[in-house]
Amino acid sequence: MGKRNGYWKTHPKKELQALLFRFHKQDWKIFDPPTYYKTYCACIDKHKKMIHLTPSDPNYGKNQTKWLERQTCYSATKEKS
Repeated sequence: MGKRNGYWKTHPKKELQALLFRFHKQDWKIFDPPTYYKTYCACIDKHKKMIHLTPSDPNYGKNQTKWLERQTCYSATKEKS
């Protein structure tokens, strides 16, 4: 694991590091892993998601991104800022 990016450790895979940054831009809290990054939303629905350190699915990053975009608290305008 690399140095810190904000308040979480950098993910070794660039695609998943970009995914964590998207969660961060949506105001989710990200906690460092022993095996997963834990992400928590501050909205009233209390969404949460675990991001695996070593996923075996080659589409894992895309699937997690689509999951984030489907959440009620997701805002496309936050992505652009």
